[in-house]
Amino acid sequence: MVTKERRLDRARRLAQRALAVVGEELREARLQAGLTQVELGAAVGLSKSEISRIELGRARYVPYERLVLIAAALGLDLPLRAFPSGEPVRDVAQLGLLASFRRLLAATLPWRTEVPLRVPGDRRAWDAVIDGPGWRVAVEAETRLRDVQALARRIGLKQRDDRTDVVILLVADTRNNRHVLRLATPDLAAAFPTSGRAALQALSEGRQSAGSAIVPQRVTDA
Repeated sequence: MVTKERRLDRARRLAQRALAVVGEELREARLQAGLTQVELGAAVGLSKSEISRIELGRARYVPYERLVLIAAALGLDLPLRAFPSGEPVRDVAQLGLLASFRRLLAATLPWRTEVPLRVPGDRRAWDAVIDGPGWRVAVEAETRLRDVQALARRIGLKQRDDRTDVVILLVADTRNNRHVLRLATPDLAAAFPTSGRAALQALSEGRQSAGSAIVPQRVTDA
């Protein structure tokens, strides 16, 4: 919960900052166009006070469409896009998947969740990390597989940047995921050369897996 709250707090700060920046850009464009706030407001169906609030970044809940219309009236485009920023918040199903897997490991192996990459300033994190004597294995948990090529690329980049040799891709054992894995086996073989059964056997005995592996896991009640 703490991690989720921190992410939401950061998102609110970024939203307020973005509104302030956009407001300033719209104000500059309005002044360059020689328009008053009253004239701009009339062009887009808003009051002078609303235009002022937007330019000052104080319209916290202004609809995106409204900003786009104002920008268009000033000869500007205001694109909106999303891009990766850290890791997604874990949902209940994903936490249950991790808990089920944890119970299969040797009790002597330390287990940590939400472990940041060993790169200063990097906001990415492994879903979990298993620590052994002189080794460590990272764990990524997926409840529903979609774009496995993109997933493999993301994991590969984290491995490279974190200098982690072995990753367990923990996948919920569902009909959809089994189907996706069958189709994607050729694409994943190089990244995950060890069988899930062999990896799980080693970890259950307190040993490091010989290599990265995909481990299907049924989720059971805690």
